[in-house]
Amino acid sequence: MIDDLLSEFALIATLSLIAMPLVASRVRNAFLPDELPRFNTATMGVGFVLLVTALAACSVRVVIAVSAHAGPDHHYFPGETIIGWLSGAAALALLGAFAIGLGRTGEVQRRLIVEAAVGQHHKHPGFDLVILPSARQVAYAVGGRTPQVVVTSGLIDTLTPPELRSVIEHELAHISMRHRAHLALVGMLEPIRALWPVQRLIDTTLLALEHAADSKTTDRRATRSALLRLSGVPVAAGVAGFTAGDVIRRIDALDSAPVVRSSRTRTAVYATALGLTTLSISALVAFFG
Repeated sequence: MIDDLLSEFALIATLSLIAMPLVASRVRNAFLPDELPRFNTATMGVGFVLLVTALAACSVRVVIAVSAHAGPDHHYFPGETIIGWLSGAAALALLGAFAIGLGRTGEVQRRLIVEAAVGQHHKHPGFDLVILPSARQVAYAVGGRTPQVVVTSGLIDTLTPPELRSVIEHELAHISMRHRAHLALVGMLEPIRALWPVQRLIDTTLLALEHAADSKTTDRRATRSALLRLSGVPVAAGVAGFTAGDVIRRIDALDSAPVVRSSRTRTAVYATALGLTTLSISALVAFFG
């Protein structure tokens, strides 16, 4: 009986692992600000790898049986052979969507790099501050070998010096915490954003990234006022822009008093994620065995 349910165990465990960022966001104050994005990316990344593997596991025996001109000899999901074929199609569709999303994100990030002949470039230790002559109010960071913090002249004219300093500190935090990799994962999910749970995961991940960057600014009041001034500025997917994420919730977090972090809650969340990972891998190993 247990052997017949291995594929279900694997699928349920992987879906639960993917959903862990939604759980962690409920107890956000149990984590350090720069720790939560790493937790979210790790659980989602591992979860989606295991999900594709689980879907493939539900179809592989059907493919083998058909290739050998034999009837399937293993339980899949309710529906058996048909669900086996659909699982294989879903695995291929997800892989295709992830590849498209990653390619688009890489292209966006490459286009964001400002060439030396464009704008004013000011060299600083570890990054290049670029000022673009534009009336638009834009600020974003580009990681890589030569990190850039890009701001427009329109943004500089709009903000006070403390606000501008907070914006630059925020963008530098994205670079120093290597958020480019986290944004790549978000970009991979963009082609399936229409699925409501995936939309929630994307929004939760972006918010965690912005909370982490906000926490590195030295003047919370200036960060808050800059957010209020720029709250209507849109940000493209895969971009570490200052107004990304839920601006209202970011402002609320800046206004909130510091909370005592609960190590017990944090340990419980990590233990749950580890347990789900172990369960999923064990079920997949037993299924193929």
